[in-house]
Amino acid sequence: MEHTRLTVTLQSGHGTLARLAAMLNNHHVLDLTYTTAPTNTATAVVCVAQPDALRAQHKLRRLVDVIDVTPTPASMDTAESADVPHARSQ
Repeated sequence: MEHTRLTVTLQSGHGTLARLAAMLNNHHVLDLTYTTAPTNTATAVVCVAQPDALRAQHKLRRLVDVIDVTPTPASMDTAESADVPHARSQ
C-alpha cells in the first residue's frame, strides 16, 4: 500500500499525544512514532495511507500544538527502516 510519512513538530505538553491521536482517528494510520525532547518540543512521524495523506496533513496543521508538518512520500520498505525507534502492534 502506498503511503505518505508526515513528520510533525509540536510543542510538547499535557495531552498533546492524545489530541494528535484523536485528530487522526478517522484516517488509516499505518504507523505512529512520538518522541519528546528536553526543550518541550516533540516530533511525531505518522505514516498514513496515500488517499488520506492530504486530509490528515490539513487536520494536523489545525492542532494548536503543531509547529510544522512535512510530508514525505514513502514506500513500505522505508517505513520499516525509519530512523526513529518505534513499536508496532500486531
